Parts: sequence; C-alpha cells; structure tokens
Amino acid sequence: MEYKNRYGDVFTFEQLENGNIQWSGEFEYVRCGFKEDPNDINMVDPSGGPYISEGMDMKLFDLKGIVKRFINNKDGYEIVVE
Repeated sequence: MEYKNRYGDVFTFEQLENGNIQWSGEFEYVRCGFKEDPNDINMVDPSGGPYISEGMDMKLFDLKGIVKRFINNKDGYEIVVE
C-alpha cells in the first residue's frame, strides 16, 4: 500500500511473511520516541506524516495488526505488530 503525505512524500507499507509490516520511504527528517531504551522505538513521525505509534491499529492503512514497536532498517522501519 502507498501513502502520500502532505509534502508529497510517498511511503510504502508491505505486510511481511512474519506478520510484521515493512514501512519504506524517505526518512530524512523524522522524530522517534522511546520509553527508556533509545533502541526500543515506540513512535515514528516523519516530516509530513504519517505519525504511527505503539497501540495504533494498522487497519487505518488497510493492514493487519496493532503496533508494538519499530525496528530501524536500511529501507525504513519494520513495524512489529501483534
């Protein structure tokens, strides 16, 4: 699924075989949140959106799962869902 934010940046969301979601795109300017450990990301907000955080239902993007956390990777973020 593709998502175009308010600045015209395109992000893609792909449901992976393990059930998680790969979120790919240009993350040049992005805010991330965490509780205590900076490697345990629970919120990602690229400039122009979309803002996605722990507890959100991914059905907003026509995908399955509730967000648990994020894993940073070379293409963007793997969204770990339950």
